[in-house]
Amino acid sequence: LDHAAVGVRDLQASQRWLGGVLGMRPFRAGDPHFADEDLAMVRNGAAFLALLRLPANEGALQGSRTQKGHVAFRVSGEAFAAFRASLPALLARHREREGQRVDVEEQDYGIQRSLFFHDPDGNEFEVTTWDSPFLEESADAAFLREALLLDVRTLDEYRQAALPKSLLVPHTALLDTGAGGVDRVLSAVDGDRGAPIAAYCAAGGRSA
Repeated sequence: LDHAAVGVRDLQASQRWLGGVLGMRPFRAGDPHFADEDLAMVRNGAAFLALLRLPANEGALQGSRTQKGHVAFRVSGEAFAAFRASLPALLARHREREGQRVDVEEQDYGIQRSLFFHDPDGNEFEVTTWDSPFLEESADAAFLREALLLDVRTLDEYRQAALPKSLLVPHTALLDTGAGGVDRVLSAVDGDRGAPIAAYCAAGGRSA
């Protein structure tokens, strides 16, 4: 899954709520391919949401597990326990309007446990964890799931083919201190110099 799209009435209010409750941050907010008056992208690690402004005459999906949709995020068992403890207070603290739902429904499916709750527009969200060991991922897969994908090839190479959501900063811009390449990378990871970054090129020489 690359991303899920959610219809919202107020892009700014939804971004505030998603940041406060789910720790999601704007993605490529200055890029017109990913942000305009009707679109905003947010992310937390490898989890991406496209926020689409609802037309005035349309309402959000009334989330349910029977006929209509919801968005689910998987976390570790430890993270699930911490989130479960903090969620009621987060929902109360980040209300965006009067009458907004702040209830939490918890479900236990044996090998899976889930929390269900709603955003300011009534879209249903789920945070879930699995107990089964077959869902465990390797250290390399976990790193790539969280990492910024940094493409250090040339612009021509990037235009021919590129990984989804990768950031192009040619290696020459990284080597030249006056080219701003390092600043672009830091901006993409919110200034976190310890953030995971996976650099790649065509053969491995430039990304080494």
